[in-house]
Amino acid sequence: MTPIAYLEAIRAAYAQFDAAFELHQPLSPEDTALTLGKLELPHWLAELWRVADGGPSWQPVFTRPNYFTGADFLPLAEALALRDRLRGIAGNFVGWQEDKPRDPRVRPGWFLDGWVPFAAFGGSTIVLFADCDPAPGGLVGQVIAYVHDPDQITLLAPDGESYLAQSLAWFLEQAEEFVPEE
Repeated sequence: MTPIAYLEAIRAAYAQFDAAFELHQPLSPEDTALTLGKLELPHWLAELWRVADGGPSWQPVFTRPNYFTGADFLPLAEALALRDRLRGIAGNFVGWQEDKPRDPRVRPGWFLDGWVPFAAFGGSTIVLFADCDPAPGGLVGQVIAYVHDPDQITLLAPDGESYLAQSLAWFLEQAEEFVPEE
């Protein structure tokens, strides 16, 4: 599934409930080239930010399939600020271990520089990342989720395109849970 098709399908889901679906204007081509050029992003994520610079808070755009927590599409500046904040506190979690074994395609650690956040729920209690530095057997661009309390990191999809398809299927199946009431 392409990012443009995904966002249009989400827009249509909102329209079925007569709810407004707003995204921020895309970054200028110059800003997009400058900012995205510094990051090694998978195509699907770069394309999302080329279409729109995220969306407003408390407007779910993405899902964690099988959970009822819709995630906001982070503007690029917020995503990079969150990444910097996580990088800054990651040292507090050296040696941290999860209660359950992690999928072996995701490197160990509480936060890694190769994780690029693109969506969040509840003040970053749940964060969705494009994993740009997977463990052996993983793919660049696989989608992972961080969930706080208890802290855990799970693999959601082996690539962005399949994640978008899974997220959309769950969003559409449970749209009344994700589309905010006007």
